[in-house]
Amino acid sequence: MATVRKSDMSSRVAAKLEGSRAQGEAALKAVLDSVQEALAGGDRVVLTGFGSFEVRQVKARRVRPIRGSQAGDLITVAAHKRVGFTAGAELSKAAQG
Repeated sequence: MATVRKSDMSSRVAAKLEGSRAQGEAALKAVLDSVQEALAGGDRVVLTGFGSFEVRQVKARRVRPIRGSQAGDLITVAAHKRVGFTAGAELSKAAQG
């Protein structure tokens, strides 16, 4: 199994658009920037068949660190936000094989 990086995706997008690598990179950057801006604005991004992205609130919780001088003692992880992704039906089916 190989790792597909952003530059590889840019090349794949360019090939599908039958354009240059620069055009593929610009198209991919535009999509990724649009998703990032929507999430920063508090919006949920739904790409039908692919999946959905949303900002989720995580509550504060107490955990035991697995390393460091405080190993064994409970520490508090502050409440924070994170990006969540839920795969769509077509993506899940493609990943299954």
